[in-house]
Amino acid sequence: MNLYLVRHGETDWNREGRAQGRADLSLNDMGMAQCKALCAYFEEVPLTAIYTSGAARARQTAEEIAAPHSLAVQPKDALLELDFGAMDGVRLREMRERFPDFFLGWTTDPASARFPGDGETLTDLQERTWNMVQSIAQSHAAQDSVVIVSHAFAIYSILCRALGMPLANYGRLRLSPGTVSLLVLRETPGPNPIETTWALAALNHTPPSLNDPK
Repeated sequence: MNLYLVRHGETDWNREGRAQGRADLSLNDMGMAQCKALCAYFEEVPLTAIYTSGAARARQTAEEIAAPHSLAVQPKDALLELDFGAMDGVRLREMRERFPDFFLGWTTDPASARFPGDGETLTDLQERTWNMVQSIAQSHAAQDSVVIVSHAFAIYSILCRALGMPLANYGRLRLSPGTVSLLVLRETPGPNPIETTWALAALNHTPPSLNDPK
């Protein structure tokens, strides 16, 4: 199975460098242009299903991709972004000064550091996102191509689990708004046919803009 992981298009908070978790912002003009490029990129891919976070910025992106395929997008709360708690909307450069206790734990063990104000940990996030990936994988055939539209940390958590990487290494990956990464699920050779493995076939690919010269 081909599992395309799409980070939603840009919002104003992305441009301003703010943490963007559960705040429900829509795409800006750049984000909508990225959606058009994503739509063109996937137009010739025989997509079977499109799953999305329920956040407006992800749904908008998913709906643009889905339109040429006459597919209904399937919102899933498990694909929402990491809950940053009290840090939602804070500019990235201000975080360490405003939340020093959190950053002490974050630098020691980022997987278990809980975001202030009843936020999540990276481990919480990975548990819900990976459970959804497993459910999707079990619901589709080997030849299917499936899209998940989600968010940076949510996709980081999926990639780390699929590749057997510690969550603390998420920072070695880069995902820009409006980009595509691809995981390929294959059966593992051997006596147990239900064992499977994931391979990373693409990371942070930016589809060419419709305005780019050919």
